[in-house]
Amino acid sequence: MRRAAARQGGFTLIELLLVIGIIGIIVGVLSWNLLRGLRAAELRDATAQFATDLRRARSGAQRDSLNVTVSWPASLGPVGSYTVGDRTVLLPNGVTLQCVSGCGATPASNAVVYTAPYGEQGNATGKVLTLRSPYEGVTPLSVRVVGVTGKVIVAKEGN
Repeated sequence: MRRAAARQGGFTLIELLLVIGIIGIIVGVLSWNLLRGLRAAELRDATAQFATDLRRARSGAQRDSLNVTVSWPASLGPVGSYTVGDRTVLLPNGVTLQCVSGCGATPASNAVVYTAPYGEQGNATGKVLTLRSPYEGVTPLSVRVVGVTGKVIVAKEGN
């Protein structure tokens, strides 16, 4: 009886270390998913900004009866900026833009020109541009400028 009274309730050091280890693993998995979600959100925001700038350029050509150009540096690889009219826009946090269809190595082929007064674009085949995050595990997004109408469509790459 005396022996039972001397032993007090509590946790052993091994039990505490085991619980702390399990909590650490759970926090690690959750933080990894949170980081991937934040990086995907950055890519979605950059893609939405680029698509919005294209749509504004088209409506500006219709509204103001002035030609509006959206262009990016002549490069066969990814670039980190684009130009709308006379304004240069930098893509955030390492997000890159690359033309995968309808472009070339010359500055004239790396642009979407919306002509007044109807906001049509001169390239009847359209263009497909891909925006990518520098981090692995984030699905790239595509921006398609459709034919003469210049309509802008955003989709996951490959869709």
